[in-house]
Amino acid sequence: MPDHDDSPFAVLEDLLAEVQLRHFEQAEHVGEYRRLVEDVQEHPTEDSVRVARALPGTKYYVNAEYIRQLWLKIDVELKKVFGQS
Repeated sequence: MPDHDDSPFAVLEDLLAEVQLRHFEQAEHVGEYRRLVEDVQEHPTEDSVRVARALPGTKYYVNAEYIRQLWLKIDVELKKVFGQS
C-alpha cells in the first residue's frame, strides 16, 4: 500500500486537484450543452427543444454544488495551514 502524506499541504493539494478536475468536467458539460444547442438550431425537434430549455441540467448543478463545497473545505484547510488573519 503506498504511503500517503497526510500533511496539511498534501490535503490542500488533493482538494485543489479535485476542484481542478471538477472544473474540467464542468467545461465538458458546457461543451455538451453547446453541441446540443447547435443541433437544436440545425434540426429542431420537440424533444430536443424541450431538453435545451432545461439546460444547464442536473449534472451541471450537482457538480457546481460539489465544487462550492470543496472550496469551503479548502478554506478550512487554508486556515489550518496558514492560520486566521
